Amino acid sequence: MAKEREKKLFVGILGNYASELKLLLTTLLLLCAVATFLQFIPSRFTISASDLRFCISRVQSSPPPPSLSPPLTTTSSSSVSHLSTVEQDKILENGIIKRAFNPYGSAAYNFITMGAYRGGLNTFAIIGLASKPLHLYSKPTYECQWLSSSPPHTPITTVGYKILPDWGYGRVYTVVIVNCTFSTPVNAGNTGGKLVLRASTSGGGDTNFNITDTIDVLNESPNSLDLSVFTSPPKYDYFYCGSSLYGNLNPQRVREWIAYHVKFFGPKSHFVIHDAGGVHEQVLEVLKPWMELGYVTLQNIRDQERFDGYYHNQFMVVNDCLHRYKFMAKWMFFFDVDEYIYVPPKSTIKSVLDSLSEYSQFTIEQMPMSSKICLSSDYGKTYR
Repeated sequence: MAKEREKKLFVGILGNYASELKLLLTTLLLLCAVATFLQFIPSRFTISASDLRFCISRVQSSPPPPSLSPPLTTTSSSSVSHLSTVEQDKILENGIIKRAFNPYGSAAYNFITMGAYRGGLNTFAIIGLASKPLHLYSKPTYECQWLSSSPPHTPITTVGYKILPDWGYGRVYTVVIVNCTFSTPVNAGNTGGKLVLRASTSGGGDTNFNITDTIDVLNESPNSLDLSVFTSPPKYDYFYCGSSLYGNLNPQRVREWIAYHVKFFGPKSHFVIHDAGGVHEQVLEVLKPWMELGYVTLQNIRDQERFDGYYHNQFMVVNDCLHRYKFMAKWMFFFDVDEYIYVPPKSTIKSVLDSLSEYSQFTIEQMPMSSKICLSSDYGKTYR
């Protein structure tokens, strides 16, 4: 009885797929006939693979077996609401399953500029952000061009050398400083022109995936270039470039910090404050008097919060400040508003820096500050 039941089941399966087997054998016979016929066709008559695939698709009239394409409409009631919120796979008329891909988030940009500045007659610095995975898994390159506003209009081109100052921090974006140094002075006649950055994603690798963005990073109108800035004595002795300020800053702490350092550095000092969301109304009220006296420049950099970088992109911010103002001061300082510069007794900041005049840069030792000098009545008012 078992053998007879298996025989009937086998016959039933053959009967269910008889039409599919018949169609398959007919298709194979037709392909063999076409292959034999092609041998006798003159060489100037050709048939492409796409034509053959189209022919085969027209022969196939029945849909594929259900086991090859499980329908999404048979899902349980608990998952129907989830599937209805995203694009689903589709079965096309020719039986091909068109897969759906549902993206989330945003792609990282090739390059985001913050500023571009002259470093001399023939050299420039471009400060910005770039995709960190791009620099990690590819080899992006940069090319700089100077386009003169006066004849001849032939572009002057040089290789852009990149510096990655915050490399090693796991973020979507990394800071990129591109140095453009030309072999000859550009815009020496003060007739105007512009600096163009050509940022390529794969640097001469697979050209199928290499994308080059052409970016105008600096424009100089005729007679706007002041060459004396490179030779004149700097306006300030001491210049402060602040890190990105964010969060719930305590205005009293900011008042103490700015008053202390204006007194410490003296009248020939200046402070650039970068607001990444921390300069709220009360803090602005503290800074306004110092802005009116010419001690403070406040820059709103809140727009950079759209790009995921380390510590609110502080390395981009301080590098921008460095290249923007470096010809305006003898010494530039980079530290946070929760830190205070201190020199030993019987010393001044001038005497200390005079002893370091042979050096181009130095670091300051950090020491913890006693909490006993803070007002206990302010405890708990702010988390910083």
